[in-house]
Amino acid sequence: MSPDFQFAPSLPPAWVEGFLRGTSNPYDLLLESESPSLLDLGAGDLSFAEELVERYLPGLAERRKSLAVHAIDRIRTGSRLGAAYQPDKGRLERLGRHPPSDLQFRYWDNQDMFALGALPGLLPRYTIMSCHAPPTPTVAYEPTRVSRPLIDLHLQKTKGVFRKASVEGEDALEVLHGDRALLFPPWKFEIRGPLALLELLSAGADLAILAAVDNEVFWELLAQLVAEDRFRPRNVMFSPPVLREVFGELHRALMALPIGGAIALRDLAELRQDIPRVLEQDGSAHHAYGFRYVEIRRGALFDGLPASRTARLFKDMKEEQPPWMLLLVPDA
Repeated sequence: MSPDFQFAPSLPPAWVEGFLRGTSNPYDLLLESESPSLLDLGAGDLSFAEELVERYLPGLAERRKSLAVHAIDRIRTGSRLGAAYQPDKGRLERLGRHPPSDLQFRYWDNQDMFALGALPGLLPRYTIMSCHAPPTPTVAYEPTRVSRPLIDLHLQKTKGVFRKASVEGEDALEVLHGDRALLFPPWKFEIRGPLALLELLSAGADLAILAAVDNEVFWELLAQLVAEDRFRPRNVMFSPPVLREVFGELHRALMALPIGGAIALRDLAELRQDIPRVLEQDGSAHHAYGFRYVEIRRGALFDGLPASRTARLFKDMKEEQPPWMLLLVPDA
């Protein structure tokens, strides 16, 4: 990092919860931090990062604060796979053009979010960590709850038969969907589960924001956030009838949430405080953790909030249910 950026201690979780309860825009937390910073996981074409910078840099400059915006994506720049989700040269140049005293911007491509390790330039903790359209099926199924053979069988039924392939010398995953052969990056069907994502978020930021979360990912995440074990049945896929049966009144309450509506999960169910660790990055796998506050919002786009390309595409996805947003404040 540039010497212009001074890393500040974490914001107290109780204070962050109070802030969220009093605002409609969670990204405004950047204006309150002494050293505002954001890490965007699966940053795609960087449209969210650019919009965030455009919205917040002027206000932070008035406060004489430097903003750090870091972004990572697993897609390799120049790959023929996932080209639509790669940043164009113009956007990268615009983000890198700001004076370092105003913006510290870093972008890492070809980077697995679950293998950050000691990535040079990565901050030990961020004000906000965001993930837009958390990857499916990567975090759509929890491997400690559902066995891998059952997951693979479900993928074959819902996505199609898949196999390793090659595209002009580049490793790929070929999925036979109906009469079409679709090509994806080779890691597309790697399954890490929501526990890996939640652990990453809890360890890395004062506030985690998951936006444009599709229905499949949402309920698997929710199952890990609520306390009662009955929400985590073994080797049961979460089909619509199963969701209604397993989540019961919680399912009815959340499905009744209007577009643009928000509710604290604690108002509906007890929050889980013994979430197990699965990444084992620092030898603390035996130490469970929890979130102090979880807020659920319904919808893809919200007034005044920067959004990703995927969020803006949801309006055209006629077969998709409205997505979700989750705001998570890790416990101390």
